[in-house]
Amino acid sequence: MSTNRHACPPAFARLSGRVEQCRTEANRQGEQFNIFAILGVQRDEARTHSRFLAELLDPNGRHGMGSCFLQVFKNDLLQLNTPVSSPVRVTRELSTEERRRIDIVVDMPDRLIGIEVKVDAADQPAQLADYHAELEQRARGRKHVTLVYLTLDGKAPSADSLKGLDSRQVHCLSFARDIRHWLNSCHASSQPKPELAHGILQYRRLIETLTGTGFTMTSMLADQLAHDKDDLGTALAVAAALPKAKTRVMLNFWQLLQTQLFETLGIMPEVYNSKNLRTLCHEYCHGKRDSKHVGLRIPISRQDGKTLCLYINLYHAIHYGLRLETKPGVPLACASTRDQFQGHFKDGNAVANQHKDWLVCYYHDPARQPAILNFHHFNEAVLALVEAESRQARVEALVQHQRQLIERARRLLDSNRPLPSMLP
Repeated sequence: MSTNRHACPPAFARLSGRVEQCRTEANRQGEQFNIFAILGVQRDEARTHSRFLAELLDPNGRHGMGSCFLQVFKNDLLQLNTPVSSPVRVTRELSTEERRRIDIVVDMPDRLIGIEVKVDAADQPAQLADYHAELEQRARGRKHVTLVYLTLDGKAPSADSLKGLDSRQVHCLSFARDIRHWLNSCHASSQPKPELAHGILQYRRLIETLTGTGFTMTSMLADQLAHDKDDLGTALAVAAALPKAKTRVMLNFWQLLQTQLFETLGIMPEVYNSKNLRTLCHEYCHGKRDSKHVGLRIPISRQDGKTLCLYINLYHAIHYGLRLETKPGVPLACASTRDQFQGHFKDGNAVANQHKDWLVCYYHDPARQPAILNFHHFNEAVLALVEAESRQARVEALVQHQRQLIERARRLLDSNRPLPSMLP
């Protein structure tokens, strides 16, 4: 393939044509019409994945299939080849003594199964250790305990999450392999109930999209590229340029956000967990972030050695909210203050809103309901940031809600114990 500048546009046009051809072919039977994607909840761990999985696992669920799905889950995924006996109670968001919530708990006469679902959220310190201790306490020596760690690819939990818990006491399962296999079995056994079967099929296709498995546009395109040297060469050239292109899109977003926050609040936001915005974007888009949470922080008020800050954080998706810290960039978990803020801010919609070191956390203003900005997957919402007008509108909406958040926090603090403001 020529590297001449004038040869590039036809090569890109040909490759673009292949992409469109594969997209059309992959949607021949309407496969891209996925209700989860349409509603924008495809990555929501609590309200999509935990709910759907818990419903299928519940013998009393609306599927009307009894313990059929749970039995297959036990037998095929956990290798627990004993019959499911009644009664069975399936609970979501089970509270622990450490003020955490286990995503799904299946309580059977002889066994407790706890399932931690991870799509985008990072491990929390001692998370699985706390969950296992809670399950053991509830079992009281009369039941076996099984703790499941479910991720997209079946990776092992971090040592920080285990905190001394033997990794052999955790069953690592993947959406890509294990849950897809289980859903195939559920789909096959639900054929007499077409509506149920279609619902399971929709969820399985969502899993295939999230994990890059199954017969998708990506798999079709990969097969075609593997048989065409010229198009594969063009694709490799594009792939080499992608990290730089992503870096520029991300940097434009962060710089505009930082500028508008400064103009609105009168305080220049500080970069945390990175040297500066340019380094932050470069390391993130070139795969050098080392699982770090990075972003901007703005101190709001300070008293008794604690600082209340606005954090705009990036791991997979942009999320922002209020946190306490004792030194810059080191968030503090304070249960009493968190309870106070959670009672006042009842609309936090980010996964991190459940974490102890966030007082309240959002993906976006709940009144607006825009798509989540996921830079890890560079989703459609992030692609829209390429256009200056769209980028300006999205940043303005973020800053407006963040300003409202700060004002609400100030009113809450003033009504209890006035703190000296750090805002002008």
